[in-house]
Amino acid sequence: MWSKREKERSKLKLDNENYIYENPRKIIADALVELGQEDSRVVYVSCDSSLGASGGPFNQNFPQRHFEFGIQEQNGMGEAAGLAISGKIPFIAAYVPFVAFRCFEQIRDDVCKTKLNVNIMGNNCGFSVGPLGPTHVVLEDIGVIGSVPNVTIISPADGPQYREAIFKAAQLDGPVYLRIHRQKARRLNPEDYTLNISRGEVMVAGNDVTVITTSTMVANCLDAAALLKASGINAEVINISTIKPIDRQIILESSAKTRKVVTVEEHSVVNGLGSIVANVLSESGPAPIKKIGINDVFAVVGQYDELIEYYGLTGSGIAKKIEEFLNTK
Repeated sequence: MWSKREKERSKLKLDNENYIYENPRKIIADALVELGQEDSRVVYVSCDSSLGASGGPFNQNFPQRHFEFGIQEQNGMGEAAGLAISGKIPFIAAYVPFVAFRCFEQIRDDVCKTKLNVNIMGNNCGFSVGPLGPTHVVLEDIGVIGSVPNVTIISPADGPQYREAIFKAAQLDGPVYLRIHRQKARRLNPEDYTLNISRGEVMVAGNDVTVITTSTMVANCLDAAALLKASGINAEVINISTIKPIDRQIILESSAKTRKVVTVEEHSVVNGLGSIVANVLSESGPAPIKKIGINDVFAVVGQYDELIEYYGLTGSGIAKKIEEFLNTK
């Protein structure tokens, strides 16, 4: 029996092959303008290429509220902290390796220690820009940013979640790190979707294995679940859109039912979503767990689809790994 939410999601698929796909950066750009119209305290801080990524429309509508810092992410983050202290609501954007790593000291000391409402937009997470090489492919951002207290990490899976993330981030009393993917996202939720921070969602119910995932991998895990169902395996797929603080309740309730857990992420298996889920299970509800993602290596360079195929993160690749795990004694 499908739930009401599952029936709504089924309407988003025109047939087995044709889905609705949306550009996360455009959705965020539109949301920033809408938010800026509603609240004059919203300001945009960009570092080099981020103006073209999602800040262009905001700049056109509110040029006096846009601050460009070039490749000076440390200065930009410090300025964002100062703007927050002054009562503004800053969104600061740059490529993930530069906005998350280069200015880590400012994130830790200026933003997170003081619990300022600075919203850090990490553009092009995961394999988003694989052809640009190892400096731009970052598979460790959840581990690095997640190690700092007070920060909320949001990792949307589709268009409605990206839009909601912008508005919810502005409302939160504290720093937010928003992971933004470059690939177009398959629509999984209805237009009027509401994002509940710190709450996971069961996308497909099942009782043989719990599959916990985030971002781009939600759609691929739904494909995997469909393949597994044809083999008689009912997988429960859970979308974790807020990675920190994580929804412990949904993890424990599902794992108590299925007794086996798989995590899937376009991120290193070290200190990523899988490690956070493993911590929850080890503390409160032990169950066998398999972490699917990128092992402890620097990724190879390539086109996005090639890399997803190479690391076994397609729907069929995920289904194969889950079957192998379930067959393990």
